[in-house]
Amino acid sequence: MPPVPSLILASAIFSIMYLVAGKGAFMFFPGFLIGYLMYGTMHYAIHAWNPPFKWMKPLWRNHHLHHYKNEHQGFGVSTTIWDRLFGTMFDLKKEKEDKEKVKELMFK
Repeated sequence: MPPVPSLILASAIFSIMYLVAGKGAFMFFPGFLIGYLMYGTMHYAIHAWNPPFKWMKPLWRNHHLHHYKNEHQGFGVSTTIWDRLFGTMFDLKKEKEDKEKVKELMFK
C-alpha cells in the first residue's frame, strides 16, 4: 500500500484504539503494527519465493491451495494454527499442488 493511504489508515486505527483503550493504545498499537507488517511480509514471501526451509513447505502449499482449490479453507498466511483451530485446514497429505496455478500466483 502506498505511504499516504497507509498513514491515514494507521492514524484512523490508532485513533479508534485510543478512544477505546486510552493511553494503553501507546503500548498496544506498536505490537499491532509489527504483527500486521509480519503478516504482510510473510504473504509477500509466499508469493515471491520458494520456501527457504523444507519444514515451511506445508505452509506455502496451504496458502497456494487457498487461492485456487477452495476459498473456504487455508486462510493461514504466516501460520496454520488458526486453520487447525477453526477446522479450515487442508489435508496436506492428500492435496497436491497444481504447478501451473502456483506459477500464476507468483510475483515473478
